Amino acid sequence: MTPSRTEPSASPPFGQQPFAGLDRAAVARALSQLADRPGDLADAWFERSEEVELPPEDRPPGVRVRREEGLAVRLLRTGAPPGSGTSAGGSHTGTGGCESWLAARDVISAEAFGEALRQASRVLPAAAYPRPEVAPAAWPGAAEAPEVLAFPAAVHRCVRQRRTAFPVALTVRRHRRWVQVVGSGKLVPEPQAEGFYSVVAELPWGRWGALFPALGAAEAEVVATALVERFRAREAPPPDPFRGAVVLAPAAAAVLLHEAVAHALEADLLALGGDPEAAVGVRFGSPLLNVLDDPAAAPEAVRRSSDDEGNGVRRRWLLRGGVVAEPLADSRWAARSDVLAPGAGRRADRHHRPSPRSTCLELVPGDQDDAALFAGADGGLHLAEAEGGDLDPLTGTFRLRFASGRRIRDGAPGEPVGACRLHGRVADLLEAVSGVGRRATPGGAGWCAKDGHKLPVWATCPALRLDGVEIVP
Repeated sequence: MTPSRTEPSASPPFGQQPFAGLDRAAVARALSQLADRPGDLADAWFERSEEVELPPEDRPPGVRVRREEGLAVRLLRTGAPPGSGTSAGGSHTGTGGCESWLAARDVISAEAFGEALRQASRVLPAAAYPRPEVAPAAWPGAAEAPEVLAFPAAVHRCVRQRRTAFPVALTVRRHRRWVQVVGSGKLVPEPQAEGFYSVVAELPWGRWGALFPALGAAEAEVVATALVERFRAREAPPPDPFRGAVVLAPAAAAVLLHEAVAHALEADLLALGGDPEAAVGVRFGSPLLNVLDDPAAAPEAVRRSSDDEGNGVRRRWLLRGGVVAEPLADSRWAARSDVLAPGAGRRADRHHRPSPRSTCLELVPGDQDDAALFAGADGGLHLAEAEGGDLDPLTGTFRLRFASGRRIRDGAPGEPVGACRLHGRVADLLEAVSGVGRRATPGGAGWCAKDGHKLPVWATCPALRLDGVEIVP
């Protein structure tokens, strides 16, 4: 039942690591002066990011490059009385006896680190710490991205090969980020780096987008296939409301699991309805569902060996046989629990605190081929890609949106249908899973915007069949 695992790479997947010269020992000594009470955690976050964008053909020509870097210092204090203080000019939050202070700067220098350190501490005197060397390596020269420049032509070529033609405006971006976390009282992890691509297509009948760990001929085929499917379904009427069988392709299954399993099992969202620990051992879905999150098994270019708090990542089972095994937790939630473990803390950037987030979901394959998944499902829907979904953590209500799909006829996808939604309570939808495909494929990668903080997420899933679920236009 255990999927294969790929060991994390020790070296960054691209370019020079900008924080190789960081005096990590001196940074850790300075942070130790903040963490002066039992249970305190202080950390420093150093971040550099680059985005290379090729705009659509109808926009002013030329590649646009955005580069930025900065740092943040955080103090996390467990057991503090709520409202025990704030950081003047900084950011403060307190929940359930856990207080945190965050101070961020949009530059990386010894002076900026010192200012953030004092701001997060609230009382630390100006000369009470050594001034570490924190300046990153210089930015390289001009950003070159030939794969980005070549990609629109490759997509248009694939569309023409399918004997179709329609207007489409493509925006292609390359995203790169380098991160170094230094914490008090713990081993300093290796620097982390990630690089991936985003593609957004504007069509007369809607918008489509996806993330890819690489950009080449295979990805051009994926984009062209999705755009042609949108073109062919552009005038298809939405299906009438019904309750029946739905077969989700791997990409759509990945979005379902991200929204209905990963988000539902984040410790901070679980806490809205009670004690997160109480979820462990609860039946949450069909016995066919075995779902885990493993950042070390993500595609190589986005693979992680530590999270955004410097904790080692874990191969974390979320569901085993449909039963909750281990919620996602960061240091803040793990510090108050004997059950929750850290390693799933992610942060969108230096201006935001970490929170429990998934990185790379896996659904363990089942034993059904495509013929078995479609058998007896005539009149139902085959849904290849989800536009997005949303979960109300208080009521458990869940909606998954699709721009188009296909009616199942004679045990196979048939004529197209227009926009529709999968609607219901999370537990009911997950219990409705009646079949899991035998072939897992990467898919469903996209942006997750929890609380407005956007991060890339990845997945490897087989197809899923759900019976007796509600579909509405």
